[in-house]
Amino acid sequence: MEIDDIPQDNSKTYHGHQKVIYATQNGQYQTATSSGWQDEAFATEQAVAELDAQTENALQAVKNGEKSVIYYLMYKYRYDETSLAQTTGLWKWQIRRHFRPEIFAKLPEKTLAKYREAFGCKLEINDE
Repeated sequence: MEIDDIPQDNSKTYHGHQKVIYATQNGQYQTATSSGWQDEAFATEQAVAELDAQTENALQAVKNGEKSVIYYLMYKYRYDETSLAQTTGLWKWQIRRHFRPEIFAKLPEKTLAKYREAFGCKLEINDE
């Protein structure tokens, strides 16, 4: 893409910021900035809406006693099982097991501390 063709649609998902991208000018790659484009904004908004729906479903599962609070916090803080395992140093199978409320209730302090450090908060539902 030529530098002069870079979309400048003032995307609201950028919140007034600009993104640095590579484009060509006279056949040479150079950096340039974009204020966003509509197609990217549409895709971003859809992804965020899906993540919000997953978080709400996780919250309901916790409130219904089907899952432990770490299940909700995982979605709230945009983790998946793999990234949460990498952050906490736990195995994915352990994390899935900790989603069960009866297992979560018996976790040792050392394991709870790993989750608190990963989420940066208390292990509770905080309806903000």
